[in-house]
Amino acid sequence: MPTTRPRAPRARVRPAPRPAADPPTRERLLEAALEVFAERGFDGARTREIAERAGANLGLLSYYFAGKEELWRSAVSRAFDEIQAELAGILAGPAADERERLERLLRGFVRFVARRPEFMRLMNDEGKRGGPRMRWLADRHVKPMAAALRRLVEGAQARGVLPPVSPVSLHYIALGAAGLVFSQAPECARVHGVDPTREEFAEAHADALVALLLGSGKRSPAGRPRR
Repeated sequence: MPTTRPRAPRARVRPAPRPAADPPTRERLLEAALEVFAERGFDGARTREIAERAGANLGLLSYYFAGKEELWRSAVSRAFDEIQAELAGILAGPAADERERLERLLRGFVRFVARRPEFMRLMNDEGKRGGPRMRWLADRHVKPMAAALRRLVEGAQARGVLPPVSPVSLHYIALGAAGLVFSQAPECARVHGVDPTREEFAEAHADALVALLLGSGKRSPAGRPRR
């Protein structure tokens, strides 16, 4: 009877490593949508341009989103999720005192809008309108963030870390000072020959904002720097 020889084990062939995958189509569409809505406004934005900029088929846009309004809300919510996560991480992190925490928040916000100037452009455009999108933005995203920051600001004012001015005024002073230059980056480049979205400029701009709002040291209850 013939002897059956054991079969040699087969060598395992490892698959070639896959190239880094592109961001999922839905994410690319949201990224492109925020840019186009910021550039054209809601009425001027065209879904075809958004799909082309995302490198996606127009049919996929209607597959992921029920319409232009849902696409707009999803793009805005994605940007707010990103900034809220960054600021929440700063608030949860260690800080020597209240002033240092505020400084980190200011720097974090400046870095975000320098990286995403389209966010400020869209917010500036919608904020001046009294329509349903502005109301949805304000109620869904801006009010909760503003309420949390207001408690922080009022606590800092009570301890003399911030000047004793209206928290409402301080809210818009900080927003304008932090974000206007990035919202109007093309004008800045034309007038001053500077691209404000460059990292070096953004860091220097954050330094300036901290100096203006927090000063170089702790403040007394009267709002004057202690010597």
